[in-house]
Amino acid sequence: MKTTQIFSILFFTISLLICIPNATSQTLSTTITLIVDFGSTTPYLNSECGGVLQNGDTTVYPPCKSFKDVGDRARQYLNSGLTIPNSNSLSISIINTAITPSISGQSAQLGNLYGFCTIDVSSATTSSRANIYGTLSTSNFVSLEEPIVPNTSYQCSTGRLLRMKYMEFKNWENQTIIYTNLNQVFNSYTKQTITLAAVYTWSSNSFINVQPKSSSIEYGSVVFTCSTCYFNTIVSSLSLPPFNFNGVNVNFVGTRFLNSTLNSSPFIYSNIGSFAIKPASFVDNVIINNGYPFAKTLNVGDNFYYSSITVSNCVFSKFVQHDNNQVNAPRETTIQHLVNIYLNNNTITSNDYNDPFNSFFSFQNYLGVTYTLVFNSIYSSGNIVLSQNKSFVSNQNSNTASTFAEPPSAFQVGFNTENSNTDIAYSSIFSNIPFVGKNSIFTFSSSGDRVIENSTNYNICGTCQIIVDQDIKYDNL
Repeated sequence: MKTTQIFSILFFTISLLICIPNATSQTLSTTITLIVDFGSTTPYLNSECGGVLQNGDTTVYPPCKSFKDVGDRARQYLNSGLTIPNSNSLSISIINTAITPSISGQSAQLGNLYGFCTIDVSSATTSSRANIYGTLSTSNFVSLEEPIVPNTSYQCSTGRLLRMKYMEFKNWENQTIIYTNLNQVFNSYTKQTITLAAVYTWSSNSFINVQPKSSSIEYGSVVFTCSTCYFNTIVSSLSLPPFNFNGVNVNFVGTRFLNSTLNSSPFIYSNIGSFAIKPASFVDNVIINNGYPFAKTLNVGDNFYYSSITVSNCVFSKFVQHDNNQVNAPRETTIQHLVNIYLNNNTITSNDYNDPFNSFFSFQNYLGVTYTLVFNSIYSSGNIVLSQNKSFVSNQNSNTASTFAEPPSAFQVGFNTENSNTDIAYSSIFSNIPFVGKNSIFTFSSSGDRVIENSTNYNICGTCQIIVDQDIKYDNL
């Protein structure tokens, strides 16, 4: 009996010693890399593909054959039951893109990857891009959707980053390519960054939709940057804009918006966050019907910038509409709002004749604080303005300090204000093009040889007071 007991104890001890290394080795890697090869013929089961998830795993896994499989493989990491590192990183690398077949439907969907801190999705080489078709898609290409009850296992010490490079999306007509629905209460753990580089789309009506998890939208809690991207042949009657941002600091750099028609929305909508389109971006052959602008923002404060942009061969009623800017966010004071804008061969249509916002650049409701409007170097050629009362710039219900360059001569009105106080420097801009106003005060300041020469146009202003170099020239308030 004693011999049996001793043998049992020895067996248990040996087994325990064997098991302890195996147990301790089952920890998740901080960084995982999963490989996708749409042309691979190597079989696998249950999405056991792409690469290893745990430290010490020496298994050689075949490449995943679809985005669905690689997404499922990534979720195995999140659902493993093991402790998830709070600075984890997921890299999805697409290989053999030059010879890949078309991928579409559910195979083209990564699904929800919430739980990862850093997500990189890119082609393995810069010489070719992965082609992803959304024709038969039933959901987003990728989403970051936080559960209603927060999962305390998914903590990120420095926020969350989604980065996509060298990818090409086609025919995503019915689904959004990137969708996020996250808590926007801003701190180092919840800040979010979305970075795109060399991403191309064709016939894809909804590229990105950023929504807060709750009704609370934090100013600029998300940073979006799109560099050297192309968005082509969008034809949409959806009320959801192709770019829909809430609580986002938006930056388009060297981006092209091409050959598109929108009937029921602006091209870009941004609410509560800074907004910038920077060098060298192009808007070409874009038609926006029914009075919608190319870009519409709400509550950006003073933080909007358009620099070195070419707008050509387009048809729309207004390019920019900034509304309800009641957010007093810190401004980058050294940056001009609009500089080096090239307008070539556009047709500027009219809204309703009585629309007070019938202008190419429209700024409304800057309440409670004085804002700046800085325009410089506006170039215009071959533009047609189909409206007798269309102004180049309108300013309603605002107190602004403004600096302007000469507006294009195609516009019958240079500047239109209503219920506003406007302090304008360098104001020879109105020497040939009239300005109009209602219940407004204009204060003009000359600079050097730039002087006010449009006194014959004062009567167009209506109920205004006009002050030139501290001298009241016209008062009909």
